[in-house]
Amino acid sequence: MKLKNIGFGILLLLIVGIQIVSAVTVSNPVINPTGDLTAGTNVSVSFKIDMTPIGSETFPKDNTLQIFTDLNNPQWTTTLIRDGVNQPLPPDTGNSIYMTGWILSYPSSVQESILVTLEGSVPSVTKSMNKSIVLVQELNARNEVIPLSVITQSRMIVNPTDIAQSIALRESDLRTFRTHIDNMTQKGVNTSLAEQKYRTAQSAILAAKSADFATAQASLDNATGQMDDGERLMDRAWAEKAIGDAQVIITNTSGQITYFTVNRSITNDPRLTIVIAKKESAEQYLSSAHDLLNAGNYAFARVKAKSAFDKGNESLNDAINFRLELTKTGSTGDGGSWLNTTTMIIIGVVVVVIVIAGYFLMKKKNRWE
Repeated sequence: MKLKNIGFGILLLLIVGIQIVSAVTVSNPVINPTGDLTAGTNVSVSFKIDMTPIGSETFPKDNTLQIFTDLNNPQWTTTLIRDGVNQPLPPDTGNSIYMTGWILSYPSSVQESILVTLEGSVPSVTKSMNKSIVLVQELNARNEVIPLSVITQSRMIVNPTDIAQSIALRESDLRTFRTHIDNMTQKGVNTSLAEQKYRTAQSAILAAKSADFATAQASLDNATGQMDDGERLMDRAWAEKAIGDAQVIITNTSGQITYFTVNRSITNDPRLTIVIAKKESAEQYLSSAHDLLNAGNYAFARVKAKSAFDKGNESLNDAINFRLELTKTGSTGDGGSWLNTTTMIIIGVVVVVIVIAGYFLMKKKNRWE
């Protein structure tokens, strides 16, 4: 029994807590002029408010309908329509007009609506922002807004200096982007993709100068996005060039090593060992640079590519110096010169043979004499 009473009490609280709200809808809203608005512009508005009864009334008798605008010097004209019969209401001024339940509440069998026209001018704003051209909402008996009843039509009120400043800022960004492209071109970086982004951003900024606020803002946002993309593409191209430069050095060093090992059959010379070790170190740096490039870490990829280039350059210089030494001395590179032990023995044998032959020739000559 106690549980039943508790349940009934909860149900009663829920029923009491429910606010009686009529179904108010706004149809056929027409606002002239269309698009974004600037301060001082005359605006005309017309719309229809339809009452859809909830319960036994077209509108709760204890509630109030508020119609509001942010326009300056508003002039309201309203006509109440009940079952097809028009009843003009007195003209009104002020940013809000109110219609109480005493005026709007009729039996639910009545078809009720309100025709509203509004004339006013756009207010000044220090910063571009949305303003309510018209707002319809229902207030309860305590004069509180019923949130679910709020219906609004807003427009962007433009401060002309805002869009001019935004365009000037993007044009400054574009000039900076141009400078970056030119600097990268001088470094030998491929800037073709960045150039495409530059042209697209330039066109977007130009379009913003003759567009309404919303379209202009979208064009300027697009220009910013194009420039950001261009900077990233250029950053990647710079890293790719650094990697390519290091690869050229390593490839040239590999060619020198092939000359020593294949053309000269040098394998054990410590000078060649140093060349190979430095080249392998450069290749490790280069592999890390490739991984960082693929991960999108272009700045660090350039650092690793620079290390690969420097180490590869050391290896190449060592290889070139080694080759010059071979050219000057005729060394085989295996730790001895062409005057090695075998050669000396052969020369010694040849000398002995010549001496002996000369001895016998001289002896034979003396005998003849």
